[in-house]
Amino acid sequence: MTVLPEVVTVLSRYDDDAWSALSSRGLLRRARKDLERVTPAIVAEGPEVVTIALGAEMVGFAAAGPATATCTCPSGTVCQHIIAAGLWLGASATAEEVTVGADLLPLTPEDLRAFAGAAVYRWAREYVENLDGFRAESGQHLVLSLTTPRVSFHSMGGGIAGLVPDVKLPNADRYQVAVVLAYQRANGVELEPVRRRAPDVPNSGAVGRRTAVRAAVEQLVGDTVGLGVAHLSESLRQRYETLTVSAQGAEYYRLAGMLRGATGQIGWALARSAQADEERLLEQLATTYGLVTALASVGDVPRLVGSARGRFDLAGRQELIGVGAVPWRTASGYAGLTVVLWSVDAREFVTWTDSRPAGVSFDPRGRYSMPGPWSGLGSPAEATGARVRLTNARITANGRLSGVDSTHAMSEDLSGAELAAALPALTSWSSLETPQPASLLSQDGPARPWIVLAPASFGAAQFNEAQQRLEWPVTDTGGRVLPLHMPYSNESRQAVARIESLAPPAPGTFVIARLTRTPEGPTAEPLSLIDPTAPPGDATDNLHFGPSQPLRPPPTTAAPAVAAAPPPRPLLDLRHWLIRQAERGTGAHSAGAFTAELTRRHQALRAIGFTAYPTELTSPPATALLQSFYLTMQLTHLLT
Repeated sequence: MTVLPEVVTVLSRYDDDAWSALSSRGLLRRARKDLERVTPAIVAEGPEVVTIALGAEMVGFAAAGPATATCTCPSGTVCQHIIAAGLWLGASATAEEVTVGADLLPLTPEDLRAFAGAAVYRWAREYVENLDGFRAESGQHLVLSLTTPRVSFHSMGGGIAGLVPDVKLPNADRYQVAVVLAYQRANGVELEPVRRRAPDVPNSGAVGRRTAVRAAVEQLVGDTVGLGVAHLSESLRQRYETLTVSAQGAEYYRLAGMLRGATGQIGWALARSAQADEERLLEQLATTYGLVTALASVGDVPRLVGSARGRFDLAGRQELIGVGAVPWRTASGYAGLTVVLWSVDAREFVTWTDSRPAGVSFDPRGRYSMPGPWSGLGSPAEATGARVRLTNARITANGRLSGVDSTHAMSEDLSGAELAAALPALTSWSSLETPQPASLLSQDGPARPWIVLAPASFGAAQFNEAQQRLEWPVTDTGGRVLPLHMPYSNESRQAVARIESLAPPAPGTFVIARLTRTPEGPTAEPLSLIDPTAPPGDATDNLHFGPSQPLRPPPTTAAPAVAAAPPPRPLLDLRHWLIRQAERGTGAHSAGAFTAELTRRHQALRAIGFTAYPTELTSPPATALLQSFYLTMQLTHLLT
């Protein structure tokens, strides 16, 4: 009995991507050159190993294939001799057709424990229990992909030992076991129940600090609504600033970020900035209250606590297409530049960002033409409209690329036709009505809101002086109108002037835009335009960095309103009433009158099916307002 047929079957499924994942493309080229001058020969075959002579070296293959192959050369890893012998033996295949992945489905928990150990199996089983980013693709061989970390395993046969990752991973056996379990679950195999370990006992001092921070936040947002979001003060802003530091110190990272945003909004209001928005501040306060309530209710789970910063995982080779860049500034004073790219392999948008806090000299617009972010790329501007191939890339789970020096880039300008063929353009806006995650506390990655639109026609762009934004309606093939909005600011005024100067783009022009869902329906903020008929280097009009235009005062004519089907009238009425009460402050009314009116409005909503609204209100008026407003936002979010 010989293992040769199994080895040949495995080797026949290896393509260039699989060999490169196992070693490198350079080593693959050298192996092919070896075959031009040396003819391999099988010198021994047995029940466990097939031995092949390649010149002076001997290569041994077991059933798992190249992943466990040996060579007599001093390399110690997968060498060009193993690849050359594998190419030669795989080319001689006459193996019968076998379903890829069939060798992974029968593996039992005992098999997986024997491969990696009980501790690794337990880790992998817990990992898969919460896994929501898994993809399996069949072709010449099976490719099993995870999103955290971003790694793909190539399965050509040979069981779990034959799984080949496309990046070098520490503790790779953990993820080998995990992708086997994920693949089994995706194919209907019932997995062994997770064996929960006793939770670690948290430090009592840390628990006390977090409890105090939650209480302080609940008190502060209540005080703000009690005083009125239209009656803010510098002392109140300082309280938010201090509490932001306390939340960060207690390792409540999401909460600290929310408080930082509220601090910035209050600062804008005190400075009478056009960017101040009392309604937006109330939304932030209600969401902050919701987060504090969730933390107190379900505990300090990771998705609510957040993390200090995203962890950059090794992602190996990445093929990307640059579609534009946007300068920005937050309410808390951070300024930055974000470059947006389409990942050809992952079929999703990813981003790279360079930012600085307030008080640090940084020009986001100037950064666009400065060197980097990766060696081999002259500037972020070179990525726009180009294919960018990264090696040694690092990326977070939510799609944020690292600018680490070890990452190398090669860029190549693409024509408009090549860009149009690579990007997933939408011709109908109906899909934009797809609900977002059910909870307001769910987190989307920063790259996820970017979309590619292919409008059937473009309307006239007009400036809305009342809203201080440019409005540009685009129509899909079914006649549905989507309003493109560009808020006016120091960072966006170049893009506003650029859009105003444009003749209506021809049908077929693509728009890269950032999607926003509102109670009135979806809107989008344009980033760049792509002309499918343009040559390489001229196909992408990055609106924020295109040809300079006179930054004239905006025109006075307002754009026609583009309305979407709104939520039920009583729900909108409650929202508007709550905003008015919050602006004036609940302290300006008697508690009894406020509670009676809120109860009446809740009862009216319950009568038409919104039974989530309570009719017995025992909380203080400010807390009741925050609870009701959060619930209203949540229901509106679900409806729209």
